[in-house]
Parts: sequence; structure tokens; C-alpha cells
Amino acid sequence: MKNFPTFLVFTILFCTQQIVAQKYFKIANDVVDEATFKEGLALIAQEYDPQIVTYKTFERVTAKDSIIENISIVVLQEDEEEKVYRVFDFLGKPLPDFEFSDITGSAISKQKFSGKYTVVGLYKEPAQVRKSHIKSLNALVNTGEYNAVALIAKNGNTAGIAKKADFPVLNECISWYIDNISIPESPKFLVLDESGNLKYIFQEFPQKEDITQPLDPVHLEIYDILR
Repeated sequence: MKNFPTFLVFTILFCTQQIVAQKYFKIANDVVDEATFKEGLALIAQEYDPQIVTYKTFERVTAKDSIIENISIVVLQEDEEEKVYRVFDFLGKPLPDFEFSDITGSAISKQKFSGKYTVVGLYKEPAQVRKSHIKSLNALVNTGEYNAVALIAKNGNTAGIAKKADFPVLNECISWYIDNISIPESPKFLVLDESGNLKYIFQEFPQKEDITQPLDPVHLEIYDILR
């Protein structure tokens, strides 16, 4: 599986247009209508045949009575769809409940984070938790406006991580991953709203050089704090 590296097809097909009430797709910095998107996707599919070319929506917003989907185009093998992308099934829906103990033995559940937007870091193992992640997530939490939590699938030494983090770091969460969303090979970061619904997915930790940015003002504010 890999993200489609360029969007030359859509750049060629794209022409500036006034947004009217219909469906649009945001791909990197371009917004295209549904007909243009389908045409471009078909051309990409021809290039990558027999691999599967599809797309994943990580944000959906309404603007001027139109629906705009912020998406990523991916190329994958036939058996990767269910294994890699189950988390996208929860977009706009409640993320499955979880409850695990932190380093002090205190039980931390999803309900603890209700009432504020929350960033959930999905990690396969403790070694993936970078110092830069902790620093940025601490900055987010310390605004007083947001929550954060790290869910680490595999068991490992998280004492050092937890001491530096101003948010819960939950270890050995593998059962929740297997039952609900599968274990990501690389970290992903979910944005939940005040009710625990999945609203946005950062497929990589935000960086200053990113060209793909959120559309929703709240998601954009979180992005700006983290990067």
C-alpha cells in the first residue's frame, strides 16, 4: 500500500470553477468536482492495473450547500483493504470505546475525554512515539482547549514516555486494535469531537512542509498547534 505520489492527472483535468451545490474532492491543494475526480481516478487505475487504486476520506465538510471530501488516493494490493484501513469506517461515527490502565494503574477510558476535541495517537510500539510528538501534543493539551491520548498496541517500556507526556500514555492496547481498527504499521492520529466521534485522520504527524491541510477550522487549528 502507498499513497499516490503526485496529482498531475488532476492538475491537467482541473479548471477553476465556481462552487455550486454538488460534491467535490480536495486532493492536496486542488478541489475538483465529482465528474473530474472520477475521470482522473480511472486514468490512475489504468496506470497501476492490476493493483487497486482507491481513495480514503479523512474529512468531510459542507460549504455553500456542497459536500467537500478531503481525501488521499492510495494504491494497494487486493488483500490490504480490510487489514490497513478499517479505521476509516468510523469517520463521522463514534470511535469504539476503550479502557486501559496508565503507568500509575489508573483506569483511563474514552469517556474521560468527552467535552473537548481529542487527538488520539495510534502507535504499534513505544519506539514510534517521538519526542517531537510528545512536545507538540503537550502544547495542544496545555492550551486547555483540547485533550490527547496515546494508544500503544504492543507492550513495552513506556515509563520514560509517560513522564514527559502531559496526557495519558496507554500501553498494551492490542486487543482493542485487533477487535476494532487493526494495528497500523506507522502512527496515525485521530481527531475526535466533543462526543467522541471520529472527525479527521492525520495519516502522518503534521509537519511544517505539509501541503495537505484540514478544511474544518477546528481541525486546522489543531493542525497548526501540532506542526
